[in-house]
Amino acid sequence: MVYIILILLGVLNIVLFIRNRSFVVRIVELKNWVQKILSGTSLELQPDPHHDDLAELRQSFVTMYTRMEESRRDMEMNYQKLQLSSLTLEEKYAQAYTLQLIQEEIARELDSNQLMKKTLDILLGVFGSKWCTIYMVNEQKSVLELKANSGFAAAPVYDKIIPVDADHLVARACRERMVFTDADEAMAQGKTSGNIAIPLSGRHNCLGVMVMENELVRIINQDLIDFAKLIAQELSLSLENAYLYDKMRRMATHDALTGVYNRMYLMNYISELFASRPQIVSVIIFDLDHFKAINDRYGHLVGDMVLKETAQVAGEMLPTGILARYGGEEFVVVLPEVPVNEAVRFADSLRHAVFEHHYRTDDGRMVVVTLSGGVAGYPENADSFEGLLQKADEALYYAKNSGRNRICLADKA
Repeated sequence: MVYIILILLGVLNIVLFIRNRSFVVRIVELKNWVQKILSGTSLELQPDPHHDDLAELRQSFVTMYTRMEESRRDMEMNYQKLQLSSLTLEEKYAQAYTLQLIQEEIARELDSNQLMKKTLDILLGVFGSKWCTIYMVNEQKSVLELKANSGFAAAPVYDKIIPVDADHLVARACRERMVFTDADEAMAQGKTSGNIAIPLSGRHNCLGVMVMENELVRIINQDLIDFAKLIAQELSLSLENAYLYDKMRRMATHDALTGVYNRMYLMNYISELFASRPQIVSVIIFDLDHFKAINDRYGHLVGDMVLKETAQVAGEMLPTGILARYGGEEFVVVLPEVPVNEAVRFADSLRHAVFEHHYRTDDGRMVVVTLSGGVAGYPENADSFEGLLQKADEALYYAKNSGRNRICLADKA
C-alpha cells in the first residue's frame, strides 16, 4: 500500500512539474509577444487551448492590441485626409491668389493684342505648358484665326486658320463651348503630352479658343481644367471690354460708312505731325466726279457702295500715311516724308485704279466712276498744315474746272 501511495505521489509530482512547466512556457510566450509588439514587430499569437486565468489574460492582451491597431489605422487615415485637405486648401489658395493677380493684370489692359499676349505668358507660367495659342472667331468668314502664340519654339501643331464647322479639336470647343482634349488619342499614339482647348465664351457667342499643350499626367487633371476655365472666363470678359473699347475708339476716329479715318482724326493727326517739325509732307485731296448724278440715277445705296469701294481701293494702295474722309465724297491722303512729285504719281495711279474698278449695282449694272485730285507739298507750297490743305483744295478745284478725271499740282494750279 505504501508503495502505491509513493508511486501516486511521484506521478502527482511529475504532473505538477509538467503543469507548472507548461504554465511557465505560456507566460514566456506571452511575454515575448508583448515585447515584439512593443518593439514594433507584428507577431501573431497562437490561440490558447486552456480556459484558465492565464488564457483570459492572453485574450485581454490580444483584444487590447487589436483595438490599438484599429485606432492607429484610423489615426493614420485621418492624418492622411488632413494632409490631403491641407494640400487642397494650399492649392486652392494658390489658385485664388493667382487668379487675383491675373484679374489685376489683364483687367487694366484695353488693347486686345497685348491682352492676349499677357494671358499666354500667364498660362505658360501657371500650367507649365510647352506652348499656348489663342484663336479668335472671324464671324464674317466663319473661321478661327490664330491671333497670339507663345511657348517652346512658338510653333503650334495646328493651322493658322481653322473653319468653325471643321471636325477639329479647336473648332469643336468653339461650336459646343466646352473643354476638349486629345489626351486619349495622344496616349494611344505613345505621346507624353496632349492638347487642351478651352473656349472663350462671350455673353452671346464664342469669342475664340485657348489651346495649351501639357503633360498627359496634368492634362487629365480636372483641377487644371477647372482652373483654366476660370482664366478663360476672365480673359473672355476682358476681351469683350477691350473689343468694346476698340469699337468706341474706332467710332470716335473712323468714318462709319467707309471705315477710313474721319475728319476729326485727320485734323489731329496732321496737327501732331507738323508739331514734330517734319522735313517733307505731301497732301492729296480728291473727290468723285459727278457723284450727285450717281446718287440721282442709281440711288443713295449705290452711292454708299461707290464711296466704300473707293475708300477700299485707295486704302489698299496707300504706301504710307493715312487716308481720311474729309466730307461728302471728298477724301484726304496725308503722306509724311513723301516728295510732292511721288505724291502726284500715287494720285494718278489711284485715279486709274478707280476708273478701272468694277462698281456693280445689286442688279448687275456697271457704274463708271472717275475722280479728280489736287496735290500740295510742304514746304514748297505752304508753310503750315492749314495752308497745305488749302493749297491742295485749290488744286482740286482747278482739276474739277479743267475737265475732271485728272490730278493737278498746287503750283500748276
